[in-house]
Amino acid sequence: MRLYICLQMKKLILKGLATVFMFSAICSSAQKLQINEVMVNNQNNYVDRYGKKSSWIEIYNNSGATANMGGWYLSDDPNNLKKYPITKGDRNTIIGPRQFHIFWADGNALYGTFHTNFTLDPNRGNAVYLSDPSGKLIDHLVIPAAASAKVDLSYGRISDGGDETGILKNPTPNINNKVINQDASSEKFKKNDPVGIGMTLTAIFVVFTALILLFIAFKWAGKLHIRYHHRKKAAQGILPKTYEDGTLPEELSGELVAAIATVVYQIQNKQSKSHHDIEDMILTIERRVANYSPWSSKIYNLRQLPQVKK
Repeated sequence: MRLYICLQMKKLILKGLATVFMFSAICSSAQKLQINEVMVNNQNNYVDRYGKKSSWIEIYNNSGATANMGGWYLSDDPNNLKKYPITKGDRNTIIGPRQFHIFWADGNALYGTFHTNFTLDPNRGNAVYLSDPSGKLIDHLVIPAAASAKVDLSYGRISDGGDETGILKNPTPNINNKVINQDASSEKFKKNDPVGIGMTLTAIFVVFTALILLFIAFKWAGKLHIRYHHRKKAAQGILPKTYEDGTLPEELSGELVAAIATVVYQIQNKQSKSHHDIEDMILTIERRVANYSPWSSKIYNLRQLPQVKK
């Protein structure tokens, strides 16, 4: 009997602990909505769907569960935390895990759910407060006057959902703060090469290297194609076969072919007219190399002066 009572008590204790853990998890997930980033003096930064630039507030869901901001409150007044009630029933107020929502502090609540009924002043310090549906303050962010006056610079948490705050040189609406604030490779390249000489030389080197490689590739591709074509013709008996080293015999020049054709033609004409000795059937062709061109030689163009005999 005692053993049965002990088992029942253990079950009740375990169920109670599970209920406590579930309740604490729900509460903790509901309280993970935070004010992540605020820009007060927006001159050339983020634009709303109406094409206007105004102060904006970024809310971050720093939990692994989906949260709904419907029924929550935003305010710039610590004495009136329920100044702007976020519309209930709007599906766009649902924030996924580690996601963001932007609210425009433009004083035009009639523009929609994400436009508040208060504005932020760049000429003084500002503060933004976030409260749950019961009116309990969940999070707030104080923007110093110096940060509020910075044009197109935001103020917020250095890392999303973190405790450290400061001026963010690269405003990141709807984007992670820490990742974007780190110097990108392009920014580093621009810092090391402000004039662009290095980039220009790199581009020229890449282009010329590509052209040289293409030239070599096409040249070798042409040689391989010609060699393959010759081997194919040689196999068909059209061209002489290649040597053992794979090279082709020297082809006859056009001049040599013309000379052979002329001599053969003359021999055939002689045979038709009369019979000759066998020696007339022997064809000998010698290559004559001249150091000058007879077409431009002066000895063929100038007449010799007459010599006076004494």
